[in-house]
Amino acid sequence: MSKNIAELIDGLEFFRDFAYRELEALSGYFGFSSVDQDTVLFNEGDAGTHMLILIDGRISIYKAGESGRHLLSFENKGRIVGEMALLDRERRSATCVATTACELLTLSHDGLDRMAREHPGLAFRFAYSLARLLSKRLRRTSGLLAEHLVD
Repeated sequence: MSKNIAELIDGLEFFRDFAYRELEALSGYFGFSSVDQDTVLFNEGDAGTHMLILIDGRISIYKAGESGRHLLSFENKGRIVGEMALLDRERRSATCVATTACELLTLSHDGLDRMAREHPGLAFRFAYSLARLLSKRLRRTSGLLAEHLVD
């Protein structure tokens, strides 16, 4: 299955700096799952045990507020969600629901820890890529917040 997973992630933006042989090595740490439309992938407040990579389908991200649940975003193929919980092991900050049937890869804490032991250089590059992704998202969020404060 790891070769199939390597083929699934080959070409995704997040993995653009990884050679195919590295994708094959990374693949051994991911799980694969298919879920039906309207499946709750995780709820805000759940323990953060893993991150997801959306291979096919569409998911919605919601955040609870005083007036109910608010849609934050729709995510499509190649998007990574739940990476904050993977890194900091905190509770989920939002709810994630499959808007359509989806194919997903998962990486758990145990998988990341095993990767760090077995392929420390590759694990460092993977974590560095996650840090860059989080930095981009924080910059985008800061920009949106600044626009909101000005209005």
